[in-house]
Amino acid sequence: MLSLADNIMRAINFCFFVICMGLIGSLLATEKGHSSRVNYCMFVPPFAVVTDSFYGILANIWTTPFAWPIILFAFDFLNFAFTFTAGTVLSVGIRTHSCKNRNYIDNNKIIQGSTDRCRKAQASIAFFYFSFFIFFVKVVMSAINLLSNGAMGFSTPSIGRRRHHTANIGVPGASSPQVGVPNISQV
Repeated sequence: MLSLADNIMRAINFCFFVICMGLIGSLLATEKGHSSRVNYCMFVPPFAVVTDSFYGILANIWTTPFAWPIILFAFDFLNFAFTFTAGTVLSVGIRTHSCKNRNYIDNNKIIQGSTDRCRKAQASIAFFYFSFFIFFVKVVMSAINLLSNGAMGFSTPSIGRRRHHTANIGVPGASSPQVGVPNISQV
């Protein structure tokens, strides 16, 4: 089972990506010609919904094959990179200026002279960057989980978990209580 913080971030990202799909879908539906930037931005939300939200449901139900830290880290890193790229590609494409500037709107290939398209593109950029920051936190959490639990979720004692040393057993004044039969080092 995934942590509560991870599940909350997955739910928030799902909402952000549904909004992005609607905004980018609207840009594609009202587009004259084709823009590879907008097409790429339409690829990212469905990929993220499948690899983050739907995969998260599977990882919560069947933890053994689906909640391996290496798989979760790989998907989180891919989504981190893809959302950053989508936000950056779209913001570079529209050169983010005021949607009231007529000269800017008329000379942009993505906005194509529409104030409505300008606002939708800017809103999409904002939601892509919100998701990017959530995925940044998730990548850090996944990396910590990967380092502390190993690639398949088995503990690796040398990296993350501390070993409990019992060197003071039987020593007078030691903090550990003397319980049970003494071993050879205590005699």
